[in-house]
Amino acid sequence: MYEKVKQIVKKILPKSFLENQEQTIRKGLSIFYHGDKYQCNLCQQTFRKFIRLNSKDLLCPNCGSLPRTRGLWEIFQPHLSNKKVLHFSPTPTLKRAIQQITNKKNYITTDFENEFKADLTLNIEELDLESGSIDLIICYHVLEHVTKDIQALEEIHRVLTKGGVVYIQTPFKEGDIFEDYSIIEPADRLQQFGQEDHVRIYSPEGLFQRMTAVGLSTELIKNHHPVDNYLGLKEKEIMNVLIITSRI
Repeated sequence: MYEKVKQIVKKILPKSFLENQEQTIRKGLSIFYHGDKYQCNLCQQTFRKFIRLNSKDLLCPNCGSLPRTRGLWEIFQPHLSNKKVLHFSPTPTLKRAIQQITNKKNYITTDFENEFKADLTLNIEELDLESGSIDLIICYHVLEHVTKDIQALEEIHRVLTKGGVVYIQTPFKEGDIFEDYSIIEPADRLQQFGQEDHVRIYSPEGLFQRMTAVGLSTELIKNHHPVDNYLGLKEKEIMNVLIITSRI
């Protein structure tokens, strides 16, 4: 029901209006979910239940966060203090949560495709930033959209401070990375890569190799946080999907 209503509303109301009034609309919606059985760790609101989407994901009625976002927040939130942060394609829920605990001048957001509201429109393949100027980078479901991903990883390595950390999350599969640049039609990309604007599917091992090649020290997050029904976290969203890398 929620998704059907959302699609109708998006057809009726201008995108700019929905973006500006999103928080107001969601706060009104959250009244119908009042309770204390569950809590969102991003907006800190409690509810009698999350909104269950067709995908089975549990959506926060108040801020719109998804399990993968809440799981990611659990992992890197403790490490944000006094850091210069670069955030690619920031979702509104995560952006608002980070803004609450970081100095404005230390939090840079960028979105090259203008899908999300951001400070800059940096091309990840050629970042217009000083070398060694960023302490922490959030690169969340970005690299699978990037044609020259190795060049993008080189740029990430370049702008990180020594010991700086980047959190990278992408869709994964077993085996080798699958990419074929002759596949350009959206329908074909959807069939082969799982989404119309994806250009590859990574494997953890393949992504490790590409990161290591540019000078990043890499580890895969496994069992970092247990399944937490109270926060609406699902095991598959927080295991084997996040890679932390640091500049050596």
